Amino acid sequence: MNRITARNAGSFLLVALILFFLIRVVYRNWLQVKSFDFSFAWSSLLISILILLAYLFFRVYIWMVMLRKMEVSLSFRTCVKISFLSTMGKYLPGKVWLVLGKVYLAGKEGIPKPLALASAVLEVVLELTASIVFFLAFLTTRPEMAPLSDNLLYVLGLAVAAGLIMLHPKIFYAVINFTLRWLKKETIQEAIGYTGMIHLFGYYLLLVLVQGIAFYFFINAICFIPLSTIFGLSASVAVAGALGTLSVFAPSGLGVREGILALLLANYVVSPVAVLISLLARLWVTLGEIVCALFGSRL
Repeated sequence: MNRITARNAGSFLLVALILFFLIRVVYRNWLQVKSFDFSFAWSSLLISILILLAYLFFRVYIWMVMLRKMEVSLSFRTCVKISFLSTMGKYLPGKVWLVLGKVYLAGKEGIPKPLALASAVLEVVLELTASIVFFLAFLTTRPEMAPLSDNLLYVLGLAVAAGLIMLHPKIFYAVINFTLRWLKKETIQEAIGYTGMIHLFGYYLLLVLVQGIAFYFFINAICFIPLSTIFGLSASVAVAGALGTLSVFAPSGLGVREGILALLLANYVVSPVAVLISLLARLWVTLGEIVCALFGSRL
């Protein structure tokens, strides 16, 4: 218990340090931030919120489609309840609570826990891989725009390779069943073929784009950014979220996501404003997920 507590304390300290330095950038460059041409637009904020909600509901729909491919039938209402409530688990220390929360809630709705585990893991692998693929694909058209280190780009390349290998049905089910046997649980039959995996992967690429469109309107609620930047912004928020997921020490990628996003947003606005936007974007997403969790709790 002491070891776990110390590890969690170390994680919170590291996240706090990252956030401190990000806020410090804004504070020390406040004159530059203050002189920036902000143009608050309620209409863009409203559109961003509506598209953000559409993004969150679309993610639930994809999970429902995934379950049906696994020959599990749940109503969309039940899927919304399970997904929105389990999303709060990602704000806890460690990276397992989102998955375990979904397994637990799905089990209460009658889904066998092995299948629930498989769907929750597949969901993470698909979204993570699609996010990085989207970013790397965009980067091939604009190689000069990403100030990420070569080592970090290698990590992203390895993550994509690992994700695509994991998405091969034979390998995915082999890994899941190995884990289930290790947990002394019943194994599952292969239900999703290669075509089904490609179908789901396409859905997640579309999900990444929907998230990016919501983010574009969120930024335009604060300051004007040309429509031509929408794919770059989509790629930026996607890879920032992916690296936040890969950072094992940060609950919900807190701090890491904001740092990477600020770094990439500096291609479009001055650096202190990019940091400010990345911090405000965290608040925007978190409030949206809390509202959805409260909605799910009423179902």
